[in-house]
Amino acid sequence: MRWVPCALVVLCLLGRLAIASPVIPFSVPQESSTTLPSRQLEESVEELLQSDLQEDESLDDGLDDLLEGGSRGDELGGDSLLKDWKGFAEVEFRFYLADRNQGRNDEDLRVTSEFEFDFGFGGGVTGFLRTRVFADFLDEDVREIEPFEAYLTFAGEGFDLRVGQFVENWGIVDTYNPIDVINRRDLRTDFLDTKRLGEVGARLRLFWAGNETLGEPTLSIYALPVFRETPFPTGANRFNFDQSSLAFDDDNSFDPDGFEEGLYAIRFQASLYSGPINADIQTLVSRGPERFPSFSIRATGGVPLAQPAYFGAWTFGAGLRAVANEDTLGAFLAKITFKLEMVYKLPYSFDGSPIETPDDYFAFVVGVDRVFNDVFMNQDQLTLTLEYAREEGASDLTSVYRPFRNDLIVRLFWEANDFSRTSLEGRAIFDLDKNEIVWEVIFQRQLRFIDEDLSLTLQVQGFEAASSGQTLYNAFPDNTSVLIGFRWNF
Repeated sequence: MRWVPCALVVLCLLGRLAIASPVIPFSVPQESSTTLPSRQLEESVEELLQSDLQEDESLDDGLDDLLEGGSRGDELGGDSLLKDWKGFAEVEFRFYLADRNQGRNDEDLRVTSEFEFDFGFGGGVTGFLRTRVFADFLDEDVREIEPFEAYLTFAGEGFDLRVGQFVENWGIVDTYNPIDVINRRDLRTDFLDTKRLGEVGARLRLFWAGNETLGEPTLSIYALPVFRETPFPTGANRFNFDQSSLAFDDDNSFDPDGFEEGLYAIRFQASLYSGPINADIQTLVSRGPERFPSFSIRATGGVPLAQPAYFGAWTFGAGLRAVANEDTLGAFLAKITFKLEMVYKLPYSFDGSPIETPDDYFAFVVGVDRVFNDVFMNQDQLTLTLEYAREEGASDLTSVYRPFRNDLIVRLFWEANDFSRTSLEGRAIFDLDKNEIVWEVIFQRQLRFIDEDLSLTLQVQGFEAASSGQTLYNAFPDNTSVLIGFRWNF
């Protein structure tokens, strides 16, 4: 009867959501945004596929995904509308090492609980609900219950339609995803691990059979008519945007109105099979509000005040994830995964905007992954990731707050592949223009000697901000920190 108390918690959450949210969404679990083609790939390439799935544990892609949980379908019974559920509870304590006693919290104590519920209604109709309870016990402004995702999916021959609130992951590379324009990011949580927030609307997908060259072509059409602001760090947060000479007021932002609120997008994706390479490809076009705003400056009683000011943008993007065929290009290249994202942004202003239209720009990220097996012990695996991010064309205020303008990213991810799922990850981001470095090390392990569903996370983040020149991290204190976290999977 382990599920009974969890069911009571769910009923309470659903009651709260019915009051707080006008949307009653459900859905099937989020599918992977890209899946490398398996046809004609040798054993070494299959190992790279496993690495690609594991890199969803990265800062910009999969840290917002739930850890695996066991199926509850057998307990629920075949006639139940609720087909499966899982979740976790997590507590994290973060301690900041430098620039303390400056009027901001020098510690965080955060508790998070998430639940996922799969529903089946018959006739090709499924549902999904994913909720979060989140609180920082050292910051009274961070207390909330919210649906990350909640929507219905209607599946038919050659199409499916999703309606409600959902999260989409369009990203391909590891650290920074310029093509990932659908969802806002929650800036109140880990600033290097911003979680995607759900958007309200509809997605229609059309499927074709494909052929020997182009596999599983899919056209997705999005209509997200409801605008919602990006949540900023609270006043007590170490990453809040308040400055000694410039106060920040995110309660009175300039938002779009009417038809301008909506974001509309078309995305095409497919698998490409050729002699030299096999690849996943995607192209996209979108128009609507940018998820991260610019800022307007006004004087209040002689004191300057910054306020968020949203603007719109056309986005033209493409992405590629490819693996070489060993028979054509050799064994060395066949062990490397090549990744690319690129976008051209063309901003526009909303009616009555208090800011000038930001500059248009071109941005891209290119990277490679290489997997090494049996490095330190039998069955372990080491993934090396190298990425380069660059932006060209913009010099306005908004561009200052985009951190990846000329950056090199290095990541090492080691897995023991033991019963305790031990892993160690190290990452460093080098700003080649400003001599700025951001780095982190993460150790994770299941505490099976206590409970097989309990895991430990130890994390150290370091910020060596530029000594001169204006950058995003230069605007904050030195937020080098140590975190210890415990997660229990239901």
